[in-house]
Amino acid sequence: MVTGSASGIGRAAAVEFHRQGATVAALDVDLAGLADLRSESDDSSRFVPSSRHVLRPQVAAAFERVAELGGCDVLVNAAGIGVSLKLVEHGDEDWDRVMDVNTRGSFLRLREAARQMIERRAGAIVNIASVVGLFPSPIPEIAYDTSRGAVVQMTRSAARELAPYGVRVNAGAPGPVPTNLYGTPPEQPEVPMPLGHGAVDDVVDAVVFLASDRARWITGQTLVVDGGWSLR
Repeated sequence: MVTGSASGIGRAAAVEFHRQGATVAALDVDLAGLADLRSESDDSSRFVPSSRHVLRPQVAAAFERVAELGGCDVLVNAAGIGVSLKLVEHGDEDWDRVMDVNTRGSFLRLREAARQMIERRAGAIVNIASVVGLFPSPIPEIAYDTSRGAVVQMTRSAARELAPYGVRVNAGAPGPVPTNLYGTPPEQPEVPMPLGHGAVDDVVDAVVFLASDRARWITGQTLVVDGGWSLR
């Protein structure tokens, strides 16, 4: 399952897993985006779109569908939103919305995947956090930074608990890459990058690695993929 799969990192991850032969349960609230994703595939039968909210009870229903397909082998927890507001201008509703989708939503999807993976005694979960969950953002976005920091710690806690069942949990922490996180068309971030600007595919390469057997002895880690942005 790939959440947030109608755009950005989630979409790129869904496309890459599909290209490698996986059946992808694509979860997003954006029905049109999911339809485009499936229509662009040369084998749409291996895309199972689910236009549901990333919060319960819709999450549970989506995972029930995955169970019918044989169970969840990999979860890429990529759904997320951002709000850029100064601390003193931040409203309660803005805070609640970001934390609801990014933190609570990540937890709910993590929990449902874990239930299936524990039973199968195998699985890999990759949570999409952010480099600003580890370092302060240069723009005012305290709710987003906090929500992604929570995902980093959630990854560690879940990894420790699920390791005895053969389930690995890691996180990818992307730096600034062109996505529509703030609801606008993707634009090249105007920030200095020691290795130059990256793309969502650079992040997806790390995600696929963490989900693969090549990372079978890696769990509880957050892999920063930021072109050296955090060296500032």
